[in-house]
Amino acid sequence: MHKIRFFVVLGLLIVGAALATRGTSDPTVSLASMSELWSDALRDTDQIGMKMTRVSDADETKIGAELAGTISESSPHNHAAEAYISVVGESVTQHVRRHGVRYQFHLVDSPVINAFALPGGQIFVTTGMLNFAESEAELAAVLGHEVSHVDLRHCIERYQYEIKLKKAGMPEVGWIMELAHHLATFSFAPYQELEADAQGERLSIEAGYDPDAAAVLFIRMKVHMGEPSRTPATTPAGEVAQSLGEAMNAYFRSHPPTEERTRKLEDVVTQHRTALKGLSFYVGKENLRELVPKSQLQYPGEYRRF
Repeated sequence: MHKIRFFVVLGLLIVGAALATRGTSDPTVSLASMSELWSDALRDTDQIGMKMTRVSDADETKIGAELAGTISESSPHNHAAEAYISVVGESVTQHVRRHGVRYQFHLVDSPVINAFALPGGQIFVTTGMLNFAESEAELAAVLGHEVSHVDLRHCIERYQYEIKLKKAGMPEVGWIMELAHHLATFSFAPYQELEADAQGERLSIEAGYDPDAAAVLFIRMKVHMGEPSRTPATTPAGEVAQSLGEAMNAYFRSHPPTEERTRKLEDVVTQHRTALKGLSFYVGKENLRELVPKSQLQYPGEYRRF
């Protein structure tokens, strides 16, 4: 699999170099189009190996539960906030593609603005992200994005080679702990982030939330996100928070540019503009403040007509 990727990349480098050095280059060829070609080729190549090592939904669910236990057990719970996140999360899972996965939502006590997904439908949101979001619609956008990483098999595919092979000779517990650390700190490929953005947008819209919430959140994150401070961890919960902080150090290096992400989100909305026209969508600023989901209470002033 790695050899196949190598030759694909090598081929694209040769083609790119040739296009860059031709005196009569096609003016329609740009670095952006080459980047998309590169991304498409790697995605198609990845899928060959992914199908050969595919993990069943049942196995993925079992692995995800084991991984989630290594994180959730070390973090104190705010039961009211976690229950709120779960209700909002369940609303965005109503139109997922994979029906063999049951989603569970967790709150991690960390000031870092982050959320992440583990295989098997285990979705984590930090207290930092919950406090940073300004509406239930923004929270739904975050959850829709993370749910999409699971639904599109991004989470399980990232490590399914190791899951199949289990790194011969490594004890089961050690393997689970190592895999949990990788999953909490790794970054998805840019094309996977854009795929999760697009599907997450659709999931939150279908759940009745403001279509512009995700783009607004991303832009505000770009403006306000700073490098998380580094302090020595003295507790298991602190170690989890530190791992999340390490992940966020590389957030903007590993994710597509915010401008590209917001443009793609706008494209999704534009594609559905005719169907959305005249409909009202929920924002839910007061719901987030009170930790009361819109499924239980809808404030009249929280609707936005599209």
